[in-house]
Amino acid sequence: MARSREQTSAFHARLAGYAGLIPFLVPLLVVWVEPVHAETAIAVQHAYAALILSFLGGIYWGVALERQSGREIWLSVLPSLWAWPALLMPPAAAAVMLAAGFALMFLLDRDARHRGWIRNWFYRLRLTLGSVAIASLLLGLAG
Repeated sequence: MARSREQTSAFHARLAGYAGLIPFLVPLLVVWVEPVHAETAIAVQHAYAALILSFLGGIYWGVALERQSGREIWLSVLPSLWAWPALLMPPAAAAVMLAAGFALMFLLDRDARHRGWIRNWFYRLRLTLGSVAIASLLLGLAG
């Protein structure tokens, strides 16, 4: 049976999304296996988390342009503006700030799903990926 375009897109989004978790998880392994490199590993994880928050904001930039909505354009830049100062904070504060950013994205994603701007499968994927991102950031505090 042939897959629909949406099924194909969802498959690739899931695959790419799960691959995108690698830079959240590998630093944790480094922290636990080679603690001497923990500081660098956590800095790398935090930089990646900030990039991903910016990327997630970009999704809503596209939604805003499609919907021709000034409100959503402003919402779309908030993840970047939230993540950027975290890169200047001590590691523990940065981890909490970044984890909070991913949690706040759940609110934006929920609203977008409710309004029909994103598909249900994408919302579920975002919940999974965001939960792993939050958990990995907070587990980095324990290292």
